[in-house]
Amino acid sequence: MKKLLLLSILGLTLLTTGCKKANSEVPAPTENTEGTYFRTIKTSDGQDREFIVYIPASAAGQQEVPVLFVIHGTNQTGQVFYNNPNLWNPKADQEGFILVYPTALVYCHYDNGVERTTTKWAAGDLGETDVNMGALPLCPGEVLKDDMLFFDELISTIKEDYVVDEKRFYVTGFSNGAQMSARLAAQRPEVFAAVTVHAGNLSAFITPSLSARPMSMMITVGADDGLFLNAIGASGPVPVDSTIMDFPGVVNLLQAFLAINGLDFEYSYSKTQYFGKDIADFIFQTSNAGGNNSVRFVLIDGLAHSYTNILIDPFWTFLEGQSLP
Repeated sequence: MKKLLLLSILGLTLLTTGCKKANSEVPAPTENTEGTYFRTIKTSDGQDREFIVYIPASAAGQQEVPVLFVIHGTNQTGQVFYNNPNLWNPKADQEGFILVYPTALVYCHYDNGVERTTTKWAAGDLGETDVNMGALPLCPGEVLKDDMLFFDELISTIKEDYVVDEKRFYVTGFSNGAQMSARLAAQRPEVFAAVTVHAGNLSAFITPSLSARPMSMMITVGADDGLFLNAIGASGPVPVDSTIMDFPGVVNLLQAFLAINGLDFEYSYSKTQYFGKDIADFIFQTSNAGGNNSVRFVLIDGLAHSYTNILIDPFWTFLEGQSLP
């Protein structure tokens, strides 16, 4: 009798286990729950990757909401941007969208011959060897990881775990994170509706060919940004007016963005003030690919190499109106 009972229990256990295995898929979420989520995923290449998801009360519930990916710069983390009370969290509270703050991996690499060990995005320069093109060679023993794979799997995770509007995924990035944002604009245009780039460029190692879906982008930079000045060959702050286009380095910077988005080098220009700073504003919208997209370039007087709160409102105003077809 005991043997029969044991076999019955074993059979029931196997049946239950089989049912669990057959229904092991996690059901799609039905609502967003307010909170901050410190998360890690293991990518298919075996890397543990960290990111923060911030869901404000205004994005909680069952309605599909936009998502903004905020990509930090060199030697920073996603938490640096998350912790800053003057940046994106208050805007998400106000407007009702989800924020995702990913963190880059740490690499030992050479920057202008100087060895550095910092967080760094594989935005194009990292791991290359031609320093004349801006390469950042890796130290011996370092192996470059696949950040595009990380973003692909991060995006899948966000889609699976939260109630989101998949036609309104946006990216904003700073410095090396702006480079990564530019790479995503060039190589994942079917995922992101629009991208903003602050104090960064499209790497020379990323071919600026016409993307499958030309998008609208906003590129901003400070007139006192030392890295920008060095890149365009200027010895000091540049004029915040239309003469900035006399610098070949500025033209080269913009040509890459225009090329991936199918736009000609024709622009409208205006000069305004914002937060007490002079703003030189250029809009490129003559398409050679039959699109109705645009690239906006904004030069900000008195701003050094930093991502500040004066960018938040104009960035969101630009992004929120963009959507995938």
